[in-house]
Amino acid sequence: MGVLKRSKDGRAAVEARIRAALDGLKPLLPVNAPVIDLVEYREEMGLAVLRVGGHCPGCDMSATMLMEGIEAHLRMRVPEVREVREVREVRSAGPLP
Repeated sequence: MGVLKRSKDGRAAVEARIRAALDGLKPLLPVNAPVIDLVEYREEMGLAVLRVGGHCPGCDMSATMLMEGIEAHLRMRVPEVREVREVREVRSAGPLP
């Protein structure tokens, strides 16, 4: 028996399925202009790294709950995903005086 190794095409197929699952989730979120983008998929770890954003006026959903829901959705739709992490961007308010 040979060892099954996923090719680059296999990883691209998983990434496409992740993006499709995220696109299907966006209309269900109570967020104005939801941004959920796949930044990176690390096949060896089953790790999907996402950029998440959007504005949720009057929304009681915490960021943690949102990420937990996204992770549960992805793991159900794409079994190769074992973990989801969010990229946090640091934005500068401009140059210091």
